[in-house]
Amino acid sequence: MPIAPSNSVRGKSRAVPLIILAAVGACIFIAAAGWLHYSAAAKLNESRDWIEHSQTVVSNLQTESQRIDRIESALRLYRLTHSEDDLRVAETNQVALESGALHLVELVADNPRQSAEVQKLQGCSSDLVKTFGDPTLSSVAVSTSLLQCRQVLGILQEVERELLSQRTDESKLNATRNIVLSISFTAISIFVILALFGFLLRDAKRRKQYEERLSETNDKLANTIRALERQAKESALLTGVRDELQLCVKPMQAHECAVRYFEQLLPGTSGSLSLINNSRHIVETAASWGSSILMTDGFPIESCCGLRSGRMRWRKPAQSEVDCTHFDGSAPAYYLCIPLAAYGDTLGFIYVECTSPGMAAMVDAHMGPLQELVELSSIAIAGLNLRNRLENQSIKDGLTNLFNRRFMEIALDREIRRAERHQKQVAVLMLDVDHFKQFNDTYGHEAGDTVLREVADTLRQSVPAEGVVCRFGGEEFVAILPELSMDAGLALAELLRQRVSEIRVRSRGESLREITISIGVAVYPQNAESLEELLRVADRALYEAKHQGRNRVIAAESILLA
Repeated sequence: MPIAPSNSVRGKSRAVPLIILAAVGACIFIAAAGWLHYSAAAKLNESRDWIEHSQTVVSNLQTESQRIDRIESALRLYRLTHSEDDLRVAETNQVALESGALHLVELVADNPRQSAEVQKLQGCSSDLVKTFGDPTLSSVAVSTSLLQCRQVLGILQEVERELLSQRTDESKLNATRNIVLSISFTAISIFVILALFGFLLRDAKRRKQYEERLSETNDKLANTIRALERQAKESALLTGVRDELQLCVKPMQAHECAVRYFEQLLPGTSGSLSLINNSRHIVETAASWGSSILMTDGFPIESCCGLRSGRMRWRKPAQSEVDCTHFDGSAPAYYLCIPLAAYGDTLGFIYVECTSPGMAAMVDAHMGPLQELVELSSIAIAGLNLRNRLENQSIKDGLTNLFNRRFMEIALDREIRRAERHQKQVAVLMLDVDHFKQFNDTYGHEAGDTVLREVADTLRQSVPAEGVVCRFGGEEFVAILPELSMDAGLALAELLRQRVSEIRVRSRGESLREITISIGVAVYPQNAESLEELLRVADRALYEAKHQGRNRVIAAESILLA
């Protein structure tokens, strides 16, 4: 009689197929989840690529429209002044227009409707070429060609914006579908896992957590796409001088950039950008354009009528006969002073000099963009000045005007890396004012601050130009000396010790006692191979100098050998 299998055996026999089925089911669901999410992500990436493509097309269309405006403006000036420069500007922009049209052909090759319109744009651009080739340069023919180009560009922009809107909506819809798909698949997966793996509840919970993380990743991806769309729209608004001023990292760059654009905006004029110096008493010329500047280089603020009044001021015959006094010789008949102000602070002024009434009329005609350029220049220069002040405060010690400890660590790390690359040495001098606490206790903290400032000035004047002097903290200083051996470092340290001992300080009419310093000298890589170790060895040498009686120089080698 056969023996019936026990419950445990039957349970084990069912467990193996169930585990195999669970593994197969898990593999199937994982594979399906990966494929679905990969497909969704691919669609999202494809939608984003199409959106970026449409934004590129719109940007190029805007550039083409600006070129048409410049062609029309240059031709209008040519008809007024018959200047060959204006005609060349128009021709240059026409060539750029035709080149841009060729680029647009490549961009819209996937869109038959847009391709047909771009071909029209090429046609009207070709008509412009023929018009420029005509010696008579008929204004009617030019206006007709420009009008046709504008109409074609208008159609192209309208169609591309509609396409951009559709693609944006489609991208959002795909994102929504992806989220819905993720949530739905997560729910189904949880249900199946619970049904198939009741005794594997822990694994089901882990899978649920994985699905939640994947959903969060999709949400972050959607947020990133929306942020990129906002940045693209904002960057499309920034053109010309605004873009270049934002690239400037130093005030001098902003000065030169602004002057270049002033010269381009007001061709034929001369002028300068003058700024109030740090003392707030003298105005100095920072940059200029043209060749007939009559201004002096430095003059008091009250010399400029525009600065005194705080607003733009024209000097013209029979209109305003009061001259500014910042000229080297006789004042010109026509000139304009526009104050530079930003964030409630007056920075200086823009000076524009005209040699004739016609040139003054031209400046008046460009007054709108001129004032906008002045405003942009003011904001850019003020921002860079503020940043420089903040950077200087972040790396300088307020009492001694030496670099602070934070900058010292950065500079020392840089010099060590450079010395490692070029197989050079770096000497570090750790200095400390002897018995500094007695200065504060005997003469007061004001006298102690005076001592620190005098010692800092002496160190600054005595250390070579390639060296860096920093206040390490309290009465301690650090000097970083690239490419200096131990012997040279000891010689320089001894020189510093002697010069400090020659300092004579008076505070509140009282002569202070002699000032001495103790110095520890360490050299990379002779005494240490890292920043921290080098400072530690130099500090130990300084400690030994104090231990031996102060007012002396100790090399790190003697400490290491001991």
